[in-house]
This record gives sequence, C-alpha cells and structure tokens, in this order.
Amino acid sequence: MGKNVRNFKGYNNSSCSNGTNNFKGTYTKKDAEADVQSQFNKYSGYSENQLIDEFYKEVAKQQQLGNLSPEMLQNFYNMMSPNMSPAQKKKMKALIDSIK
Repeated sequence: MGKNVRNFKGYNNSSCSNGTNNFKGTYTKKDAEADVQSQFNKYSGYSENQLIDEFYKEVAKQQQLGNLSPEMLQNFYNMMSPNMSPAQKKKMKALIDSIK
C-alpha cells in the first residue's frame, strides 16, 4: 500500500506508541506533509465544486476497497482542520457527516 494522502487508511492509526501506523515501516510527519503538499499542488487549480466531486469519487473508491471508516474520516478531519479557516472546517465537517 502506498503512502498517499488520497488513501485514508494511512490516517487510521497515527498515534501508535511505536511511531508506526498501518504502513510497512514508519510513516513520518514529514512523509505526510510531503503527500499533502503533492496533493495540494495537484488540486490547486480546481474550483470548490470540482474539489467536492473529487472528494466524493475518492470516498466511493476507498469504501469499495474497504479502506474507509468513520474513524478514519474523523482522523483525517482532525489532521487537516488546524490548517483550515472556520468556514472551511464547517464545509469539511458537513462533507464528512454526509458520508458517515
């Protein structure tokens, strides 16, 4: 399994005592930041509606693969929310609540 921000499974167990998560080996904060930056660059030119469409497509894909749970979505929100404005947090929370 690759280390990819689009794969929600990577956010499932970020607080293990040994510093590892579901990936083979250690997935560091630096790895996560690089993945987020890569995805940010990929989607930076998208409109809000395009981003929402991509979000739902990825959710459907990850659900089909069995890589998505409500806990994973909450962990993803918790990781991303410190970098969001209050309005963005509200929208993201509404998106997540709509698929739980």
